Amino acid sequence: MVTLLCLPGKWPDSSGLPKFDFVIGVDSGADVAIENGMNPNLIIGDLDSVNIDNHPTERLLEKSEQDYNDLAKALQYCLEKSMTSIWIIGFSGKRSDHELGNYAAVHNANHDLDIRVILDGMIMHRVVSKSDFHGLAPIGTLVSIFSFEETRVQTSGLKWDINGIHGFSSRGVSNQSIAPTFSISTDGCVFVLIHES
Repeated sequence: MVTLLCLPGKWPDSSGLPKFDFVIGVDSGADVAIENGMNPNLIIGDLDSVNIDNHPTERLLEKSEQDYNDLAKALQYCLEKSMTSIWIIGFSGKRSDHELGNYAAVHNANHDLDIRVILDGMIMHRVVSKSDFHGLAPIGTLVSIFSFEETRVQTSGLKWDINGIHGFSSRGVSNQSIAPTFSISTDGCVFVLIHES
């Protein structure tokens, strides 16, 4: 089952998105989803910013605790319901503090979740120790690798391969694929941003 989480940030062009089995509006991301022609199956969050008049009551799931942001709550819900293939849209482009909170939510989410984030001009994949990442992209595609913690990273098929400890730095920015496929593995968690050709 492939699940789309709709956040209220800036949405890139969504016309080429695949079909999703389940669509979750993350608080007011549900309103943005409707504006973009999607009808959420569920709206989750503290529901402080969604226009609840736009959504049937039976689709509203209030999670009022404030220890985690609404994206973290939605990711936990997906884990509990065995929805492990997650795409996220509307991740960035509004408040910087919310965006940083979203990065933290994705970073800290359970490693059983396969998470992809649709950004403007690129897709971000979360790569964790449970699964190596194998990318397929035209030679010369820009690939950036970020980590919010010190973790061992090994790559192949990139112009500047990494084999060792990679921490929170700019070291992984604007690498390039030198083969039609490339791979990335880690013993922790890294974000891999693949630019569209």
